[in-house]
Amino acid sequence: MPFRLNKGIYLVRCRAAHCPFNARLEIDENIMGMTESDVAIEARKLAKNMACVKHDSLPYGRQHPLHNPDIRMVSGSIQLTGAGIHTGVHAAT
Repeated sequence: MPFRLNKGIYLVRCRAAHCPFNARLEIDENIMGMTESDVAIEARKLAKNMACVKHDSLPYGRQHPLHNPDIRMVSGSIQLTGAGIHTGVHAAT
């Protein structure tokens, strides 16, 4: 059964010494996967890419690149999509 990200908000922090970069990023894209971990991995990748663009567009990007950032989901959920939960009981035909 497929899963999807619902209103994901991620907090991304740069781990470089003395870097004040701390971004709160909202993911509006429709991210779906067959397992919850598939969705979580893809959402983290997208949050990291969005943070790299934002980090490099600010003055911090000229001093150092964003490597190994701290990425945390602060809001949102990964929900099961589809017709409903499969109970394992089949209807008689």
